[in-house]
Amino acid sequence: MKPMLVRPSNNELRTRTTGLLTPLANCRLWTTLGWLDIVQTYRRTSLGPWWITANLAIFVIAMTFVYGALFGIPTKEYSAYLLGGMIAWYWISALFAEVGNTFLNYTYFIKSTSVDKAQLVWATVFKVFLTFAHHLVLVVVYIVVGVIPLTLYTLAIVPAVALLFLLSIPVTAVAAILFARYRDLQRFVGSAMIIVMMITPIFWQASMMKGWRRAFVDVNPVHYLVELIRQPLLGQPLDLTTAAAVLVLTVLAWIGGSLFFRRYQRYVVFWV
Repeated sequence: MKPMLVRPSNNELRTRTTGLLTPLANCRLWTTLGWLDIVQTYRRTSLGPWWITANLAIFVIAMTFVYGALFGIPTKEYSAYLLGGMIAWYWISALFAEVGNTFLNYTYFIKSTSVDKAQLVWATVFKVFLTFAHHLVLVVVYIVVGVIPLTLYTLAIVPAVALLFLLSIPVTAVAAILFARYRDLQRFVGSAMIIVMMITPIFWQASMMKGWRRAFVDVNPVHYLVELIRQPLLGQPLDLTTAAAVLVLTVLAWIGGSLFFRRYQRYVVFWV
């Protein structure tokens, strides 16, 4: 006989609040949820999540021959630069445009079980991390063929990814609540990310900006997130300014995100 799934009352769901750190006590749950989400998304496909990696490889090769020539940058140098930037951008774009659907994607769990909503947040970020890990295969290929050097600075990718993972937790929590409350926000953010992508040094190098236009680099928080991942991937030393900027963003995100999540998570059940 299958166990009956008891649905808690709306009042119980509404009053139950947890912190963003509670999933650390049960890592198996959110890692399993994230893994199963990947499996379900690419069910019945031949390559699974490797489709995204294949698309990324084709995109980098095509853009290298076009933009590399336009900017007058050697093919080898530009290809590595673009690959590192796009791998970081895939995580960042998902962070702002896709993870906001966290609670909408897990509507069934929220309405029919007493699952901790913070577990769903961590599961979504873990899913983004798994996709990022697939893209690292391209970096390995570039290292093998000699496009990207393998140095001691490459090891900095471990703390860099850990820091970006930590930043993603409160950002995802806030976005998930806002997307559940305001359904038009998803379309707005999706459109805005195209603009953010174009004004961030991903296709072009930061050194190309001069004068007042340098502000598109210096005050652009996405630029620091991209460089946090790109610099170690390219075997370059991690800039202290970049590390400090992302660290400050992480601390501020956890302070504001934790308060926001604890305050409004109780209403999610009525919004999904």
